[in-house]
Amino acid sequence: MDLKEKEISSQQIFQGRILDLSVRTIKLPNGETATREIIKHRPASGVIAINDEQKMLLVKQWREAIKQITLEIPAGLIDPTDASPLDAMKRELNEEGGYKADYWEKVSEFYSSPGFCDEKMYLFYCDTLTKLTDKRSLDEDEFLTADWYSLDELKNLLSERKIVDAKTIYAITVWENMLLRNAQSENKE
Repeated sequence: MDLKEKEISSQQIFQGRILDLSVRTIKLPNGETATREIIKHRPASGVIAINDEQKMLLVKQWREAIKQITLEIPAGLIDPTDASPLDAMKRELNEEGGYKADYWEKVSEFYSSPGFCDEKMYLFYCDTLTKLTDKRSLDEDEFLTADWYSLDELKNLLSERKIVDAKTIYAITVWENMLLRNAQSENKE
């Protein structure tokens, strides 16, 4: 069966600074029609930032959409001034954590919620961090704190349902898998 849906029409409902909302009429694989509410969202970058103590940097901030404080990896939108997703992540690590890194590695690209949104997230790993004395200011509407967490602490926070952000849950899983692969490689040598 061909699962592809075909767009028949699209009506833009809202155009914003970060996202646009449209309602699309689509033709289903069985020939029937349906509507899809679609959000076009600017792409973003996130980082698995690991310090010398093998701890991951997370930021704590209020998220109005869910009316609660969340723990998240440093992340943010890719601005028109950013030359690449990596440049955006370097900027966000500076703004949200006050760090720069000597080692960077792109580990993944993924869509945050493809059922209704096209937001693409670029995920990076970095270590060899240096605390900056000339940290960039946060965005004027951004208020957060940053702290470091060991893998065990992160796993406890996950089991206690204190980390609810999908990109952060994914980042923790990626980091744990990286550590497991490294340990397996060292055991083979």
